[in-house]
Amino acid sequence: MRYGLLFLLCISIASAAQAEPVLIKNQDNSLSLSIYNRNLALVKDIRAASLQSGINDVIFDGVAKQIQAETAIIYGDGIEVKEQNYSYNLMSYNNFIKQSVGKDVTTIRTNPTTGENIYETATLIGEASGRPILKFDYGIDSDFPGRVVFPNVPAGMSNQPTLAAKLNAKQSGEKNLYLAYLTGGLGWRTDYVANIRSASTLDMTGWVTINNESGIDYEQAKIQLIAGDINVVRPIMARNFAAKGMVTMAFADSAENSVNVEPESISSYELYTLPNMTSIKDKQTKQIALLEKKDVTYKKEFNLTTPLYFGNEYNEFEKYHPNITYVIENTAASHLGISLPSGTVRFYENDKNGNLQFIGSDNINHTAKEDTLKLRLGDAFNISVSGKITKTKEKELERQPNRLCYKLKMLKTYDVEVTVNNAEDIDNTVILTQSFPEDYAIVKENIKSSSKNSTERQWSVDVTKNSKKTLTYTVEIKSTDHICD
Repeated sequence: MRYGLLFLLCISIASAAQAEPVLIKNQDNSLSLSIYNRNLALVKDIRAASLQSGINDVIFDGVAKQIQAETAIIYGDGIEVKEQNYSYNLMSYNNFIKQSVGKDVTTIRTNPTTGENIYETATLIGEASGRPILKFDYGIDSDFPGRVVFPNVPAGMSNQPTLAAKLNAKQSGEKNLYLAYLTGGLGWRTDYVANIRSASTLDMTGWVTINNESGIDYEQAKIQLIAGDINVVRPIMARNFAAKGMVTMAFADSAENSVNVEPESISSYELYTLPNMTSIKDKQTKQIALLEKKDVTYKKEFNLTTPLYFGNEYNEFEKYHPNITYVIENTAASHLGISLPSGTVRFYENDKNGNLQFIGSDNINHTAKEDTLKLRLGDAFNISVSGKITKTKEKELERQPNRLCYKLKMLKTYDVEVTVNNAEDIDNTVILTQSFPEDYAIVKENIKSSSKNSTERQWSVDVTKNSKKTLTYTVEIKSTDHICD
């Protein structure tokens, strides 16, 4: 009988010990982040835990406030997950009030005459718009002018979000638990600096800007960036409990980060693994060097789509300024040849006195190797284009009666001239593009054109410095109209 009681007592002690949750904290160098362009990240963590054989209640301390709890994955050798719960009941004045209703609290008012504190005991009987409703011996006060002191932290409230799980361990001992989940509040973008060195070369550097609004700090994490538009089944309905505050900027020392990070392909996306462990604080924006390329070759173009309309009337345009376009081939021959994530490219150039000047910027999409970058920086100040239709004529080709209507086929001929004025002190080339109806033909031109597509034609007009050059051409356009009397 005595041994039976001793056995039951041991079982009771073991059960009591088992009921105490195991708090699992972060380990050094065990955290990694895969960050996507769409305010989304996959957090991967390894945490050590001492587990007993059978059911264990564990708490993962310090998970992101914007965690998508339904995406959490917990696994480990000899571990079976029975249940998991996410607690976002964080410490705040409103939460203290809501969870202390029905309890006695201490109130503090200041005596307006003496300045001394007046301490009283009241029962918190409710709240309205975040303000306490207090019951004193003398009555109920719904607009208390002082402070409320709470006797303790309400059950289940913590200073940071937690993920709790019920695990079944096959054996007792030290276990590595693997935790992965998706969270909002983390995103990245790329910013490039193109520094013009000569009429044909530039230096390009790329920086990754990571923004952390997820609600927690990430200490010494391995960072991987996913470039590409990943599909998410549903919108991220993340709770953002982060307090509003000033965003701090942390610029990584390029000497500590090797540049020219080579991406790898993963499921048709590009994966960039940053070489060094990085810490990203909550409410912090951090920049990390991604690439540095010297003597990248480029070509400067001036482009204008001429706005002539080929209808029945003459029309013209005056002093249109062409776009300034920098064309860069993303190839090894051009000293680039690396997959470029989408981002903003900002161009700088030194003036004659050596002072650095900003000359424009443009956005780029994800650009693979062997692709071409065309970046529009603005409109050329000293180059202008004017044009007009100088002559038009019509010729009837066919008339087919059809009851009260008839089908009329016409051939319309237009003579056009477009003049480029180059007021710069250097020779320039302006590429002119004109749209036409589908059934057209260029029958005469003084500068050879090329077909951009089925309805657009291009001319490259070379203009020497401080001079003008005129493009002339004749175009025939066939049209069919249905006319009813």
